[in-house]
Amino acid sequence: MASNVRQVKNPASALGQAVGKLFESAVVEGLRQEVEARGYSIRPARLTDDTGNKYQIDAVVFDGDDNPVIIIDPKYIRYTKHNRDKGSWVCTAHYNLRKTHPTIRKSIAVLAGRWSEPSKALICSFGVEMLEVPFNGMVAALGEHGISFEWAEEDPEGPRVAWERFCRLGNDARAAIASDLTKGIIERLNSAVTQVLDADVASLPTRISGVEVLLKTDRDEMVLLTFDSVASSLQAMARLVSDRPDISNLLEPRAH
Repeated sequence: MASNVRQVKNPASALGQAVGKLFESAVVEGLRQEVEARGYSIRPARLTDDTGNKYQIDAVVFDGDDNPVIIIDPKYIRYTKHNRDKGSWVCTAHYNLRKTHPTIRKSIAVLAGRWSEPSKALICSFGVEMLEVPFNGMVAALGEHGISFEWAEEDPEGPRVAWERFCRLGNDARAAIASDLTKGIIERLNSAVTQVLDADVASLPTRISGVEVLLKTDRDEMVLLTFDSVASSLQAMARLVSDRPDISNLLEPRAH
């Protein structure tokens, strides 16, 4: 075995982590030019929510005052059994960070691998924009360099051979794989990011398409109200502070 092949107990896991890192770096580097040209910066960062929970986000766009403006999570999974854990993490992290940091104007998940339809629908339902690199695209990108990335979960030989071949790749080959992993989505990702960075914040009131109001009681009850417009949300809030003895009929999950 070549000396540059790192010995690992689980080649499948090691290769998955290595490919995941290539994917993450390709997302960041694929955005850097457009982001920095507009006076912003992009880097991985650990952000804290208002309850003290910390979340490691792989790509955060910061403004000149170091305020987070966009959070982007590249997430790779090989097996669908991990969908619930990683999908729920994205939903929780993005939702809590948006509540804590009012400067965050968009959150994006860039998903690679085998993501189930229910998991993707859950992520989108939390207001996270989603782009996807399917698993067969990853298989093709690695296959161009003689690395098989599709094997049965119980197959010990396939991952071992693939890991050894990956370890022998030079920097140029790894950079090429990284580029191939994101080539199908990087243009759309740049468009999603630059739309936010180029938008005039002063025009935000004219672009509001919906309003969510989260009510919290002194018993830690949570009620989410959604509205089609600012006007309808203000009307509902006005009714909540009326002198009516019973306002329970106003607390509908989807008031308009």
